Amino acid sequence: MNLLATYFHNLDPVLIDISGTPLAVRWYGLAYIAGFILGYLVLLWLSKRKLYCVEPDKLGDFITWVCIFGVLAGGRLGEFFFYWLPEQGFSGLMNDPSWVVRVWEGGMASHGGILGVLFVAIWYTRKYKISLPAVTDGLAIVCTIGLFFGRVANFINGELYGRACAATHALACKFPQEFFSLPDIQQIQARVAIEHTLGAPLANFATRDAAGNYTEGYADLLLRLCRENPAVCEALAPFLTPRYPSQLFEALGEGLIIFIILMAVRLTWKNAPAGIFSALFCFLYATARITCECFKEPDANVWYGITQGQLLSFGVVALGICFLFPAYKNYKNSKKLQNS
Repeated sequence: MNLLATYFHNLDPVLIDISGTPLAVRWYGLAYIAGFILGYLVLLWLSKRKLYCVEPDKLGDFITWVCIFGVLAGGRLGEFFFYWLPEQGFSGLMNDPSWVVRVWEGGMASHGGILGVLFVAIWYTRKYKISLPAVTDGLAIVCTIGLFFGRVANFINGELYGRACAATHALACKFPQEFFSLPDIQQIQARVAIEHTLGAPLANFATRDAAGNYTEGYADLLLRLCRENPAVCEALAPFLTPRYPSQLFEALGEGLIIFIILMAVRLTWKNAPAGIFSALFCFLYATARITCECFKEPDANVWYGITQGQLLSFGVVALGICFLFPAYKNYKNSKKLQNS
C-alpha cells in the first residue's frame, strides 16, 4: 500500500504569521518549547518520587540553564562547527553574521546539544557538589522528548529529508525543497512547467511592499506557492525524487523509542546505579542515529560511506563507555552495602 508517495510535502512551517511584522509562531520553536516543558514535568515527577537527584524546588532553575546554554547554545554551536562552517567557511559567516542567532529558522545539531547539556551538567554538579552521573541520568531520559519533537519539526519544515527510494515504497514522500539542489537544467525545466501552469512568470506572484519592492525571496515564493496552489505541486512533482521521510524515522528511533525504554528501566530498577541511564542513552542514541543515517540524505561530508552524523555518533558511544565506569563502581558499592 502506497501511503505517502501521492502526498506532496507542502506543510507550512509557520503556525501563526503576525501580519505586518517579521515575527511568526513557528512549529520549530514550538517543538523546543514542548520539549522543555514536558522534559521539566517528567523530571519533576521523577524528583518527587526520589528517582532523580535534583530537588523539586531547584529543578526549575536547573532546567532553565540546561535549555538556554545546553540545548540552544550547544545545538547551535554544534550546527555551526560541525556542518555550517565546513560548508560555508568564514566568508559565509562574514556575509551573514546574524545566522548564528537565527535559531528560529532551524539548524540545530543534536550532537552539539548533547555536548552542551553535558557541559552545563558538569558546571552544575561542581557548583552544588552533587554526582555528575546522577544528574545526567535524568537529563538522558528527558532529552529524548526534545529529540522527538525536534525531528517532527524537521519533517514539518521539509528539511533533512531522506535518501531516494522507490516510488512504490509505502512511505515514499516528495519534498519541494529538493528543487534548489536540482541540476540547473532541471531547475529551468521545472520553473517553465510551473510558470506554464500559473500562466505568468513567478515574479508576478511575489509579495511586495507599498513601494513595490519585493519582500519575498525566490525560495520562499516557490514554497508558498506549493502550499497554496495544488497545481504548482503537480507541475513540480515530476522533477522531484521519491524519498524516505527519515525525519520521522529519527523521531521514533532517537526519541520516542529510547524514552520508553529508559523510563521503563527507571521505573522498574529504582536502585539503579548512577550513570547507567546516561550510558544506556548514549548506546541507544548512537545505534538509532547510525541506523537512521542510512535512510537520510547526507547533509555534510561522507567518508568511505560513513556520514558525518554516523562518525559523530561513534563519539557518543565513547561517551557512553565513560559513563559505564562510574555506573559499575556505584553498582559494586551498593552490592557491598547490601552484603555488609
